[in-house]
Amino acid sequence: MQKTILVFTGGGITAALNSTLYGVITEAQKKGFKILGGLNGWKCLLEEGKIVDLTDKDVSSLPDHGGTFLSSARTNPLKEENGIEKVKENIDRYKIDTIIPIGGDDTIGAAREVYEKYHIPVVAVPKTVDNDLSGTYFTPGFPSAAHKMQILAKELKEDAAYGLKRVILLETLGKIAGWVAAAAVYGGADLILIPEKEVKLVSFLEKLDAVNKKNGGYAVVSMTEEVRFGKIAGIEDSQPDTFGFQRQNLVSLSLREKIKSELNIDAKIVMPRNYIQTGPPTKIDREIGIELGKKAVDLLAAGEAGLMSTVVRPDEKSTELKVDKVSLDKVVGEKNYRNMDENFFDFDNFMVKDEFYHYMEPLIERIEDQDDYQELIKLLTK
Repeated sequence: MQKTILVFTGGGITAALNSTLYGVITEAQKKGFKILGGLNGWKCLLEEGKIVDLTDKDVSSLPDHGGTFLSSARTNPLKEENGIEKVKENIDRYKIDTIIPIGGDDTIGAAREVYEKYHIPVVAVPKTVDNDLSGTYFTPGFPSAAHKMQILAKELKEDAAYGLKRVILLETLGKIAGWVAAAAVYGGADLILIPEKEVKLVSFLEKLDAVNKKNGGYAVVSMTEEVRFGKIAGIEDSQPDTFGFQRQNLVSLSLREKIKSELNIDAKIVMPRNYIQTGPPTKIDREIGIELGKKAVDLLAAGEAGLMSTVVRPDEKSTELKVDKVSLDKVVGEKNYRNMDENFFDFDNFMVKDEFYHYMEPLIERIEDQDDYQELIKLLTK
């Protein structure tokens, strides 16, 4: 029997979304299903939503592009007036049998409620550059973001920080977890600030002063937008969010002033923000994104629901990754976030531990080291 599947992308963009959509759409086409694409996340099932038929569309170009051709939005159907009634009306209108939402904790959290409370068949697919979703080894989009952070940190340190003898604060995404900021170590970031624990400002300033002097008057600090210092804070984001989360950003502006007043060091700020979510995906994001999309369709074809297609690392001694399935109640919820803890991060020295490098082995696409150039820099900064 032919099924009608609706797929959409919710929340922030990532480089892996189009690859995941490619996996979903082509697998649905292969199985003879009708596949619909919803524009702008959960909004597609509300009053102002739009749904298009992709059953006969050629989507072969999708994996070459980052972002999502279906667009995205941070819309929670359960928080909209008569939202669930509108969702049900559109499901009946388009004769939708199952839904595949691709998203992070908010989008998938809404999917779990829709499935558990209203019994609408759902199989979710993970994505978020923040990499804070439980139930999966990593979330598509994170490896590509990590790769860009590596490049940014390397270029900023070698070219700008060293060349102009400056401290550079690289403020990036990460509302509750510091995975993205931590990836800058691959580009030589000297200190990492993450949101998992409140940072002791005095301790950080002491470390920065020491690193700056050791380097010969320059350093790169990678930090998330949600770093907590206690007495200093960023600016609340005006981005509308019906999931109830108020973002903070520009905390680096406040930190810069403290660095100047306490250490008499001028710091410059770089905020790539959406840039690290864009561009073509890395190899692992492309390949795993496609496989996760296919897996979701396979699960629905088998009559399963209330699940998320997921990534597992069966053997910790190997870098091989595989796709599997996990129940939605193991993925989202207040206690289900995956943070960087003491196993991965040294909170006293503001630096990652060996376990972080082990975790990243299957995920990071390393750039070529320029050892000769580094030796020249060391020679001149002695």
